[in-house]
Amino acid sequence: MLTDKEKKILKKKIEGVSSTNKKITILLNEKLKNDLKNKNQIKKLMKDNVKKCNREFFFIYNLSSDMWYLAGDKSTDYNFYTKRLILSGILFKLYFKILTLKEYKEEKLYKDIDSEILKVGKFNKIKSEFLSLFKNSSIFNKTKGTKTRGF
Repeated sequence: MLTDKEKKILKKKIEGVSSTNKKITILLNEKLKNDLKNKNQIKKLMKDNVKKCNREFFFIYNLSSDMWYLAGDKSTDYNFYTKRLILSGILFKLYFKILTLKEYKEEKLYKDIDSEILKVGKFNKIKSEFLSLFKNSSIFNKTKGTKTRGF
């Protein structure tokens, strides 16, 4: 989770930014840039949370939730959880790289963040196109086409 101090700093970093993707990218860059410099602190945090095996164990999920909140996310349906799970996956992957690669520099971190955000964007575009096929299909739409069995 983000501290109140971190939240204030990060909130200032995204002031005036309208794109949610850009906000998330900025938040990831700023948070992970700081964590990249403090690898030992991150290792300790992860070890402590694994040992406790409690709510704090999900600190990556909580961190992603804090980032979505700062980015202005107001979703309340399943998107609330899917956004956080996807961002948690990105954070986990990047933390893994930070903690395991000896030569992981800020420049590579920024490229990896951009790459991950781009992948999510491509996936969401494909998902939207796929779902729109079903919305427009008479098989799944009760008001269009002929009545099919079960409707």
